Amino acid sequence: MERREIEELLPFYALDALTDEDRELVEAYLRAHPEARQNLDEMAKAVSALPYGTVPIEPSVRTKEALMARVAVDQKPRTSKPEQAPRPREMSWVNIFQAFGLGAATVAIVWAVVLNIQLSQMKSQVALLNEALVAQSNALNEINAKLAQTPAVETITISLKGTDVQPQAQGQLIADPNKNSAVLVIDGLDQLEPGKTYQVWLIDGGGPKSAGLLRVDANGQAVLIVTSELTIGEFNALGISVEPEGGSQQPTGDIVVLSDL
Repeated sequence: MERREIEELLPFYALDALTDEDRELVEAYLRAHPEARQNLDEMAKAVSALPYGTVPIEPSVRTKEALMARVAVDQKPRTSKPEQAPRPREMSWVNIFQAFGLGAATVAIVWAVVLNIQLSQMKSQVALLNEALVAQSNALNEINAKLAQTPAVETITISLKGTDVQPQAQGQLIADPNKNSAVLVIDGLDQLEPGKTYQVWLIDGGGPKSAGLLRVDANGQAVLIVTSELTIGEFNALGISVEPEGGSQQPTGDIVVLSDL
């Protein structure tokens, strides 16, 4: 007999409603599969609770009379005369009560099995959710550990102002003092005549060093990635001058922007 067929006999085993052959099969199965004993114990609990969940039924007058008559007959001394078989009506009531009790018990056992299966499925789902939660927690811990090892970025913003030559000019230098590059954003520069350009200078104790040429749009705005061999924090000031197209080795024209760093 297959495992599924034997497990279907468990409710009837709990009700003690199996033949000797089927009972031996179930008991052998329980010895080979101890995990099935838990399901059987749940069924046994449901069977033991059945008497407490049954609503008493008041029998009819005829049933009471028949029952009392049967009790009176059983109390008489036994004689050699063969006992009379129960009347058909009495027998039918007994059969009905027995069938009702067995049916209710079977329903209760099946319902207990279904609940047990659903509980097992819920436990499996909870276990999977716990595993996913642990995995997410481990990933978060790894990210936090990497962040703790990553050096903090010290970004500063320096305001730039125009000189008397172009007082309307203004901008910002966004930089990490420990890096060799920064972002220059400037606004309010005049349009230059052909053959002229704006050149950016980073100034330290050794004098100005070229940091690139500005291409200004029609609105007087420009953005430039300033680069240098030294870190930005080693310079003292930033200036912008007007130079011949292509730039100069040193400032030669008007200084339109000059700010300390």
